[in-house]
Amino acid sequence: MPSRRQRIKNLFHRALDPLAALPARRTARRALAGLPDGDYRAPVDVPYIPQFASPELIDAFIHGGLHGRDDPAWAGFGAPDPDRYDFWARRVCALACLKMAIQAFGPARELSLWALVQQGLAYNGYRAHDGRGRLVDEGWFYPAIARLAHDHGLRAVGRGYVPQEEICRLIRDGWLVAPAVTPELGEFGPLRRYGGHMVLVYGFAWEDGRCVSLRLHNPSGRVAALQAGAIIPADRFRKAYAHRLIAFRPDSA
Repeated sequence: MPSRRQRIKNLFHRALDPLAALPARRTARRALAGLPDGDYRAPVDVPYIPQFASPELIDAFIHGGLHGRDDPAWAGFGAPDPDRYDFWARRVCALACLKMAIQAFGPARELSLWALVQQGLAYNGYRAHDGRGRLVDEGWFYPAIARLAHDHGLRAVGRGYVPQEEICRLIRDGWLVAPAVTPELGEFGPLRRYGGHMVLVYGFAWEDGRCVSLRLHNPSGRVAALQAGAIIPADRFRKAYAHRLIAFRPDSA
């Protein structure tokens, strides 16, 4: 759960971020003016990469207290033991999105999530504990994600105060987009939290001059319908969205 300080910070962001994103929203709407109705996809096949080795067990990990040692496929994560798998699988949504983008744009670039964890830690990309050994869970930090993307042939662009319409524009222009959302987007219930998770958006539906739904892979969707190829109505996505994102495309593009 977020700390009290983080919860207060999120309250401010929830109120102010949509206002700060208004200028970019006007720009994105102008860029999308006249876009014909239809379904739009990034020009690549995007594989689904779950955070946990067994996607059918994600709900049990999140809500049932399941430990990594009880996942029969834990070794597929690449970690040397179940304890490290259990710790990091809960913290790699951003890296799962990056891995999906890497393998979408370069299918031959196979690597494990554990390998990305190790590479990201070498770039000081995650702060799990403070100087007293207390769990703080700060990260993944954008500079490390950008360096990892570059190492694997991608360009990463991180932005804040970004409206939902800009996600559509980026996808239309060939990017894959990892927006910050509440982890509750992986469930069918209410959306109470702000940020704390990332998904990979690779498509959207456009109708009557507006986005009506987004198509995405959610690394920690609790059920199959909210994992690979989940279609999220635009109004629900907007409530889940924290108005910041990382976009990926080949470094040579």
